[in-house]
Amino acid sequence: MKLFSDALKIMPGGVSSNARLWQTAYFCPIYSPCTIFAKRAYGSHIWDVDDNKYIDYRLGFGPVILGHGYSAVRKAVNKKEREGTVYALDNELELDVAKMLKEFVPCAEMVRFSVTGTEATMHAIRAARAYTGKEIILKFEGHYHGGYDYMLYSTHPPYDTKKRPYQQSIGIPSSISKLVKVETWNNFESLENTVKKHHGKIAAIITEPIMGNAAAIMPKPGYLRFMRELCDRYDIVLIFDEVKTGFRVARGGAQELYGVKPDLATFAKSISNGYPMSAITGKREIMELFGPGPHKVTQGGTYASNPMSMAAAKATLSILRNRDVYDRLNGFGRELMKGIKNILEEHRVKAVVQGRPTMFQYIATNNRKAIHNYRELKSNYHAHLFGKIQYWLMTKGVLVDEDNQECFYTSLSHDRKDLKHTLDAFDFAVDQALSVKIKRERMSSAEPSA
Repeated sequence: MKLFSDALKIMPGGVSSNARLWQTAYFCPIYSPCTIFAKRAYGSHIWDVDDNKYIDYRLGFGPVILGHGYSAVRKAVNKKEREGTVYALDNELELDVAKMLKEFVPCAEMVRFSVTGTEATMHAIRAARAYTGKEIILKFEGHYHGGYDYMLYSTHPPYDTKKRPYQQSIGIPSSISKLVKVETWNNFESLENTVKKHHGKIAAIITEPIMGNAAAIMPKPGYLRFMRELCDRYDIVLIFDEVKTGFRVARGGAQELYGVKPDLATFAKSISNGYPMSAITGKREIMELFGPGPHKVTQGGTYASNPMSMAAAKATLSILRNRDVYDRLNGFGRELMKGIKNILEEHRVKAVVQGRPTMFQYIATNNRKAIHNYRELKSNYHAHLFGKIQYWLMTKGVLVDEDNQECFYTSLSHDRKDLKHTLDAFDFAVDQALSVKIKRERMSSAEPSA
């Protein structure tokens, strides 16, 4: 809290990313929101500046698929660092990584590298507009595709609002809203009606194949394939935002898992076990639009394909090439999901546990067997109960995000000891959340107590 107090004086909100500002966490003082300061991380654990040790299920919002400081990745990066950190020229490693992505990802006929998931989706949208000659982008409520003007609509609107698109930030020109259509995830009929009505102006449909920013809501059977068929019928580019699902739910991402090939797909996070990089992949005829000149699509960045991130990616993907790795990842996750579900049932908490073993969430609901879209989620889940459980988990050394819409993420470094400790802690946390009132003391933002 002392560090956060200092940060508030020099950094807006005390953070460098809004997502790090916890708004409902019970550990925050009454003038919340606040944030945690991390000190170090290794394997499946993370330590804060007060030397509290936690089993980490946030994993940097998902990138750390192998574990913090994973030896093979760390050694590859350290070796490459001695040869320079950024060249602003091509290097052999990026060709190696591009070939691996082409091998892994069904839609990847060509590859371009960038640094963040935001950049990747932004450039993919630009390419789709260039390819189709159309301008409107169709997205879904509750899906997040980055922090730029075109996609900052309806990412987390009030569940009872009728406004679509719903602008999530001030400072966005009002004219941009005319270029965005927002649909309800998993609604076949509504999506088809919108596409039929506006297909002459829709350049692309962009979607998370699994809603990684809304409690791991899964696609209904056939929904992604239906989307693919609509795009084929009406000459629309289908973009899968696999920034979270890529290499986490399957070696080839969600498109491999569901057997649906998009025209373009974007990747980041798990591609390099936490080092900053992203990639745009897709059909050759669209990807070849990237290039210099007035009749090409502009894309680039000083840090794109920097050798350290490429070294991390090559090492990470080399490990993920082994199918046994996914057996281990999924095995741990399945047991964790099952254990959480059983504990909630034992405590008579009506809840849904959904998602994939490497990215999932539990939602305390009102008698629902599944959650299919953002509004079903927001109108049913019990945020206060989740917040209390999160607080008591922290007291037992288990760290999950304070936001019920953010997933549990698992890594290759999580083991049987972590599993037992987590489930014991979860049992304790649910019991405490249901029976103990948490006292929140008022603290001065200038001089917070310990």
